[in-house]
Amino acid sequence: MPPRAIVKFGSTSAILLVAEHLQHPTVYQQELIDVFSPGGPEALIKVAQSWREDLRRRGIEALAAGGEAIRRNAGLEARLRALFPHWWHLTGDVEGRLAWIAVKAADSLVDGVVDIGGGSTEIITADGTWSFSIGAARFTETHVSWPPLTDIVHPAFIGGTAVSLARWAGRDRLTLREVRAMQQALQADPQQFREWSPLRRRILPQGLAILAQVLEHGGWPTFTVSTRGLTEGLWLAASLGRVHPS
Repeated sequence: MPPRAIVKFGSTSAILLVAEHLQHPTVYQQELIDVFSPGGPEALIKVAQSWREDLRRRGIEALAAGGEAIRRNAGLEARLRALFPHWWHLTGDVEGRLAWIAVKAADSLVDGVVDIGGGSTEIITADGTWSFSIGAARFTETHVSWPPLTDIVHPAFIGGTAVSLARWAGRDRLTLREVRAMQQALQADPQQFREWSPLRRRILPQGLAILAQVLEHGGWPTFTVSTRGLTEGLWLAASLGRVHPS
């Protein structure tokens, strides 16, 4: 299989992945950029230009796609599409399905995936996807009308908030207790997070608030955290020829 290159532009992170086999990427780069901030779009374009030149030197064409912040900014999406003509305009539903495929490929036991991104949150099961225009970078609501989740027994949370929580707790199977503990630690002892990026520290409280809300609504005693998500789902779709560029 030839190398597959994926460029994912999320609301708060951009990822470049090049891999012949998903478990052993040859290139994995991530840049944390808040696209909703005033200087965010231009910062993202600079990263995109750098990655495009790097891929050209390697002779690799990339499949590129964007998340919620890109969908809501037609001008920015057009500029990114000009840099990466092999562009897939994703809806929230398709974004959710791709993340579902990636997580299920790694853990077949999972029967529900909660993707908390910077600009949107998706809840995905085998039967459907619910997409909410709230995320770690923009969450001001105190209550969200989440769908019924009682049929989910083995939930997996993905996205920067969940991965940061698992990293802080030192394990990938967690409970609401660890979520509350990290929320308290961010308030009581922010110095322990000083080596984390300023953007990650700024959006973590909102991301954890969403995570806690969904967790309480689902009534799940435990949940797992997966490092897979949309980027890996795009790679799998490209490898299988299931890509619908636009």
